[in-house]
Amino acid sequence: MSGGHTTRIEYHPGKDNHTKEQAQISTTRQRGWLLLEWLGTQVFGLLPDHPFVNRAIAKLFYFFCNNKTLPNLNEPVRFNEKLINLKLSAAARTPLRREVTDKEHVKTFVTRTCGPGHVTPTLGLIRQGDDIDGLVFPLPCVVKPTHSSQEVLHLATHQPTTAERRRMKYWLRKDYFDASREPNYKGLDRKLIIEPIIGGQFGALDDIKVMCFGGKPKLIQVDHGRYDGHYRDFYDLDGRHLPASLKYPNSGRAFDYYDQLKDVLAMASGLCAGFSFMRADFYIDGSAILVGELTSFPSNCVHGFRPLAADLMIARLFDEPELALSPALFDDNALGISDGQDGLSGIKRAHDLAA
Repeated sequence: MSGGHTTRIEYHPGKDNHTKEQAQISTTRQRGWLLLEWLGTQVFGLLPDHPFVNRAIAKLFYFFCNNKTLPNLNEPVRFNEKLINLKLSAAARTPLRREVTDKEHVKTFVTRTCGPGHVTPTLGLIRQGDDIDGLVFPLPCVVKPTHSSQEVLHLATHQPTTAERRRMKYWLRKDYFDASREPNYKGLDRKLIIEPIIGGQFGALDDIKVMCFGGKPKLIQVDHGRYDGHYRDFYDLDGRHLPASLKYPNSGRAFDYYDQLKDVLAMASGLCAGFSFMRADFYIDGSAILVGELTSFPSNCVHGFRPLAADLMIARLFDEPELALSPALFDDNALGISDGQDGLSGIKRAHDLAA
């Protein structure tokens, strides 16, 4: 689907200073996620975009991808339970949320909000699969779909193989709304964006992500070594390490970005204004603060924080965006719960204690 566009390929001039030889890296996906994605593209797409259907699919993802239990969407207290309810609401379908989901159009929004110099240059756009065969890519570069998530192809020193060109064609055919039922992706034009590598080497820069609730920055996530020994740490707005993890283990590293912290938080506040929840994703490349993307529903609402006390505390921010986080608030013992405690009664007790 090309959205009515007739341009076959668009190149944008840009200078790339990277000369170091780099190995090709592309992301891998978990088998369970790939199975659900296949079901999404083959089966879910046949189902109507209806609240009952979308709610059932959201529960299916939550159960099979990570939790082996169903979310309680009637009395939500966990982070992902509240996030799923947002995903199922009308607030997830606003034109602005759709605009900032598109990896091409979000750059215009970032420049409009934060001024010039905060986005990675666009080297090219591909809108039709036929243009991929025989195309000479501007090496080194990364290629990713603008209408999808968690997919990227890294081209360092050689042109894509036949298999990689097939993968890019698949990306252009794929409807990510069908695969995930994240409503902000519905109806986005299917296209690929070509960008230069930043940081001198693919994956060399940390991912710095600011979670905002009610437009207010509340929590900082830093991912180290995303494609080689992935660690993930969380910090409060003063850069203090928080005892929380999400999918990947903590590295225990001190916060490294105090010099840029004030500017990053100010940019996140501007970018996320008007959204009940939004995550602003940054890279720091020398003196430049670059916005990678804005993320509405991290990991499609399937990965929760650990321990349970951390998950419940962060979930409170949906209703209490003025709450100031600190390491002391994440103490399991202070809440009288254990990470293995399951069931609505235990969770509600912990939530009542936290409040």
